[in-house]
Amino acid sequence: MLSIRNLSFLQSGIPLLREINLQVFANQRVGLVGRNGCGKSTLFRLIRGEITPDQGEVSLQKNKTLAFVEQEIVSSAQTALAFTLEGDTEWQQLQSVLESNTHDVDWFAAQHRFEEIDGYGVPARAAQLLNGLGFSQVELDQPVSSFSGGWRMRLNLARALMRRADLLLLDEPTNHLDLEAIVWLEEYLARYPGSLIVVSHDREFLNACINQVAYMQDGVIDTYSGNYDKFERALVERINQQDQAFQQQQQQIAHMEDFVRRFRAKATKAKQAQSRLKALERLVRIAPARGKSDHYQFKIEAPERGPDLLIQAESAGFGYSDQLIFDQINLSLRTGARVALIGPNGAGKSTLIKLLIGELKPTIGQIHINSDIRVGYFAQHQLEYLDGNKTPLQHMQKIAPGETELVLRNFLGRFGLAGNDEDRPVATFSGGEKSRLALALIAYQKPHILLLDEPTNHLDMEMRDLLTFALEEYPGAVVLVSHDRSLIKAVADELWLVADGSAKMFEGDLEEYKKWIEKKRMSKTERTKLNMSAGDRSSLSAIKPNPSKKFLATKQAKLEMSIASLQTELDVINNCLMDSSTYINLTQKEIQTLDQNRCILEEKIKESEEEWLELLMRIEA
Repeated sequence: MLSIRNLSFLQSGIPLLREINLQVFANQRVGLVGRNGCGKSTLFRLIRGEITPDQGEVSLQKNKTLAFVEQEIVSSAQTALAFTLEGDTEWQQLQSVLESNTHDVDWFAAQHRFEEIDGYGVPARAAQLLNGLGFSQVELDQPVSSFSGGWRMRLNLARALMRRADLLLLDEPTNHLDLEAIVWLEEYLARYPGSLIVVSHDREFLNACINQVAYMQDGVIDTYSGNYDKFERALVERINQQDQAFQQQQQQIAHMEDFVRRFRAKATKAKQAQSRLKALERLVRIAPARGKSDHYQFKIEAPERGPDLLIQAESAGFGYSDQLIFDQINLSLRTGARVALIGPNGAGKSTLIKLLIGELKPTIGQIHINSDIRVGYFAQHQLEYLDGNKTPLQHMQKIAPGETELVLRNFLGRFGLAGNDEDRPVATFSGGEKSRLALALIAYQKPHILLLDEPTNHLDMEMRDLLTFALEEYPGAVVLVSHDRSLIKAVADELWLVADGSAKMFEGDLEEYKKWIEKKRMSKTERTKLNMSAGDRSSLSAIKPNPSKKFLATKQAKLEMSIASLQTELDVINNCLMDSSTYINLTQKEIQTLDQNRCILEEKIKESEEEWLELLMRIEA
């Protein structure tokens, strides 16, 4: 389906991609992984045709279509539903033809195709997509411009998923999603009928969605079959094998060089020495194996001693004006606590963290923060407070004015900010580099408690792993908000559910929480159906084409014939099951099959009759 052959691309004259080869076939699910800056997003741009390669080619099979998520955050007066529907370009084109009511050959061809793709069900599918991504029924009619940047990115994702495409490109699709939406997206992609290439640093998401890994390193791609965990095991094995081969070759080289050095001047050995020297020149050198971030050593320390009770909430509540977000929170945090806050987006997880650090004050009750503790607080919005004109070293010198430059440079190096990075202005940093600097500033102060709000955003997989290991070894207390389930599983001992105006201990693990999400979604879906059946269909009916009554009558006649045929089949089975000889001449398994077919036919007849009645109502309307 997609073929990338000998592709090379230069960035500012420096090779970023070098003779890449990659094949993607029908129904293949590929995870494109690698360190930040290795060229994953550039490769996506090359596949989309936004930029051209310096060498090689990217080709999509003829008549195959491509879908991807636009990165531009648009501001539009369109409703969320109408904006999403525009993703289905074929549906839009067919609708335009049908609205003309010319009733010529093209019109009837469009009507036939419209029926083939279940065009009448497209608005409902768009509504279901938006519902799965966290939009309420009321929000479907709200303008795109009324949503925040993160929610508009969800709209872009929904619009891409609406496209009828053979190949779907997803670049960090979980970045703006909460756990509820991520679980829904995993289930949706499991049923996706096309091929998929996804860039993600979410281990659990990749494990659920892919069956092949394309690993980018040093400008090239190596492919591995299986999910991310299987790839990681294979990569470790390959690194070990390469390291062993490298060590053996180094010993061989050292031996040959020693022989040349010792006997080159001796007449009796000169010929042998010259032969070994030529062998060394011809030798294909094995590169040393590159481990996963083996030059970084994230480490976060806590004070040796501290109070047992760190933070306590007593009947605390919080709200803005007349809107109460929390009520009756009674929680305590002690030394060594490992807590993950879970719950839907907008339920107040970030607000609760701000209450726990004292950035916000409760409007009801009290939250006591021990005055003898140091709190390390990380949130994405704090990255904006880093001084863009200053270097990481200058940031460190501000919080540690008495420390030597060498010590501070070594400390920054532990967080992957070594060499030139230490002296670059922060304004030139990527999101991941800013996150690592913020974590370094927190770690240097040896906090008693860490409150981390989405700390893995912008971090690649290797940096996430390093942060996970650091938090596992950190002896202080941790309160974590994250949609990275691998991080939660590794770090948290208990879960606090923030939902429906409360924050309390959740009895169960992430699997139980997943069931809670599914149960809540089922309830939400039922409510949506109830609202729709009560006549709340204005958004959908406004964008449905209006087929002619003649066409509807033709379709109704076809249904009548189909129902009659199904009924004949059902009568035959019923007569057979009522005949006593059936139970003598047929096996038990054959009788069970007959009964199953009877149930299937009854259900088909029921559905067809309901569709017939709906057509009748539309004809008489």
